Amino acid sequence: MDAVSKESNELSAKRIALQKTFTAYNETNGFSYEEWVNPPAGHFYESYKNELDAINHQMAPPLQYQS
Repeated sequence: MDAVSKESNELSAKRIALQKTFTAYNETNGFSYEEWVNPPAGHFYESYKNELDAINHQMAPPLQYQS
């Protein structure tokens, strides 16, 4: 397995684990759309979104256009 595939697999595993924690959190605490849209500082949703954005950015970096 090459390094790219290994990194991709690791990122996918992190994303799946993160999604499982999201599901568990919502099953325990219920889902609040208000907190999802505007999470208080230090709230679970804030850290979830930040971690998910970091993983997504590594898996699919933004396109950079050449002029």
